[in-house]
Amino acid sequence: MVVMKTRPVHALCAAALAFLFCTAAFPFGLADQAPAHENAVGVIVPLSGRWESVGQKILRGVLAAGGVFSRGQASNVRYIIRDYGASEDSIPAIIDELVREDAIVGIIGPVGERASEIACGEAQKHGLPAVMFTQAEMTSGEGTCCFRNFLTIEMQAKALLDAARSMGITRFVIMSPDDHFGRTFSDRFQRLAPAFGVQVVKTRVYALRKADYRQELTALFSGLGKTSVPEALLIPDSAQNAGVIASYLSYLKMGHVRIFGPTLWDSPEFLRVGGRYVEGAVFLSGFFLESTSGHVRAFIGTFQETFGAQPSVWDACGYDTARIMQAFLDEHRPSPAGLRAYLAGLRGFEGASGKTSFLPDGGLEKSVHLLTVRGGRVQEIHP
Repeated sequence: MVVMKTRPVHALCAAALAFLFCTAAFPFGLADQAPAHENAVGVIVPLSGRWESVGQKILRGVLAAGGVFSRGQASNVRYIIRDYGASEDSIPAIIDELVREDAIVGIIGPVGERASEIACGEAQKHGLPAVMFTQAEMTSGEGTCCFRNFLTIEMQAKALLDAARSMGITRFVIMSPDDHFGRTFSDRFQRLAPAFGVQVVKTRVYALRKADYRQELTALFSGLGKTSVPEALLIPDSAQNAGVIASYLSYLKMGHVRIFGPTLWDSPEFLRVGGRYVEGAVFLSGFFLESTSGHVRAFIGTFQETFGAQPSVWDACGYDTARIMQAFLDEHRPSPAGLRAYLAGLRGFEGASGKTSFLPDGGLEKSVHLLTVRGGRVQEIHP
């Protein structure tokens, strides 16, 4: 069952699921008020504002996992959906209300570093387990109620370094944008590199606006001795910017250098902008549409049949998070403490977004897809 609270119906019609929610054919309860339900889970996501599209995708994944539109047996979990829009400071009040009026036993969401920090503090106060979507490393500890189900920057850095080690690549240079993501990714990569037998021989930071990539690359590669010639270049930037930088590498006759990058490169823009210059690039994905995994293929089939669209990593993470909670709540007497203990002990959950394990201190272990470009197509690199 799905309950949408404090959201007018016309606003819902702007969401991706509008045609289902806003027709008489919608077969499930949709009301401003509903009685408390012992299997209630709050879904707190941005369905308006800057992150609206992300929130809608996570919601689609949750609804698909719950079997809301399926002809088969739906989950017994009742999802109570709340939109915090652009007001992250409203999250504590939303959680308080859901605890008081709906007796929720868990939370799915929110999205982003600050929203997750706010929600985590409130979840801890109520002893309420929450699974959030953020790349940030959350400060938790043994017995925490706060978990996350999204690839962190550290996990991505480790995956790229592990790939480099398996390819025999030992020397990197880094060219990163002067923003939070670029600085953090570069710092993590440099800190972890020695453990993988990798040396970062030089780094360069460029301004976000009006960057002269030719000049930046020339400065990055100049002055390196014979023993410091790099084999690879890490670019923790967007798919579009990385594609442009790759073309300058060839122009400056540095084509022997292989480029490595984050999940941001898993976008059609990477091939569109980079073209033949991104051949051999190594990058990551939290969800790969062309994966041969049975769990991924099954999810894609269900999702396309339900929504008539291709799922994204956000859909997949929402789907897996809901399925993880349902695996406990559909089979056990629901309680926040019971659900928290189950999440803290979760090991090797096979899902659409990979194999997921939660740790008692809130840590996350998650498999990642390693991708490359061959013959103008993105392909998965299998270990």
